[in-house]
Amino acid sequence: QITLGRATKDNQIDVDLALEGPAWKISRKQGVIKLKNNGDFFIANEGRRPIYIDGRPVLGGNKWKLNNNSVVEV
Repeated sequence: QITLGRATKDNQIDVDLALEGPAWKISRKQGVIKLKNNGDFFIANEGRRPIYIDGRPVLGGNKWKLNNNSVVEV
């Protein structure tokens, strides 16, 4: 699994999105990408703001299957 978000000294993240723009818009743990046993990848939004997958919003608390070449916007 890979965690996306904003790293702090108490919160380690695999992909620190605070380095890419306005950090105040990114949750400490914005999302998690997981590989399922069947080979599918899913992204779970664990933040307050939506994550966009191929232009579709995935709201906090929801998950979405990632396809080959999916565009992920945070």
